[in-house]
Amino acid sequence: MLRVAIVIPCYNEASRINQEAFRTFLATQPFNIIFVNDGSKDDTLHVLKNIQAEFPTHVHIINLEQNRGKAEAVRRGVLKVACIGNYDIVGFMDADLSTPFRELRYFIEAFEEEHKPFVFGSRISRIGARIKRYNYRHYLGRVIATAISIYLHIPIYDSQCGAKFFYPDFAKRVFREPFVSRWLFDVEIFRRIALDGLDVETCALELPLHTWIEQGDSKLGLKDMLRLPFEFYRIFRHYNRKVMSPVGLDLSEFARIEYLEEV
Repeated sequence: MLRVAIVIPCYNEASRINQEAFRTFLATQPFNIIFVNDGSKDDTLHVLKNIQAEFPTHVHIINLEQNRGKAEAVRRGVLKVACIGNYDIVGFMDADLSTPFRELRYFIEAFEEEHKPFVFGSRISRIGARIKRYNYRHYLGRVIATAISIYLHIPIYDSQCGAKFFYPDFAKRVFREPFVSRWLFDVEIFRRIALDGLDVETCALELPLHTWIEQGDSKLGLKDMLRLPFEFYRIFRHYNRKVMSPVGLDLSEFARIEYLEEV
């Protein structure tokens, strides 16, 4: 059985976290969950502590006092897991479980069968799948996804799905530097792979999801989505002159990030 750690960034998610879904999953599966509380102002931390109290050996919390944005919250959680060396696979998912836990078995199967260091979910609407998104988000997302695919010169259908998993050593390469964008960091993941001299089509697998249900109340609203092209332009400018830091960069500081004490 592969040892899997799932990083879940949380910012003001108290009303959106399905505690029963997390409890059911943790009671039946051996995976570990690392919640990253990204400076929430509501009762998110209290909700996370409640889950942790029931599953203290499988649930950990990284508590950021100030909001750093999803990109940095994910980065800190992934590097913490990757650097302590206790897991075979590390990845991240959204707190609202728009990608449900039952999809994890398909990710695990993909790693076992394909042996690629990076597997990412893709929301492809097709017969036999339940992919439900708001129309305006879907169509604007398709425009952005097409632009991203052209920019990267890679036939990616869905770069923005919030379910991505990695071998830990590969994750260290991808996450070793802070991201430029708080929201479009997924694009940066693919760009960094190419800048490292790796072939994305060789080392990555795009996995069509069987179920993805938009939960509503997304932190990324229509106004934010309209700003995404400008975020994309920032990324384009940054990485056109970017030289990646050495692969051997010291990341030991992330192994020392402290989990919140179990209560």
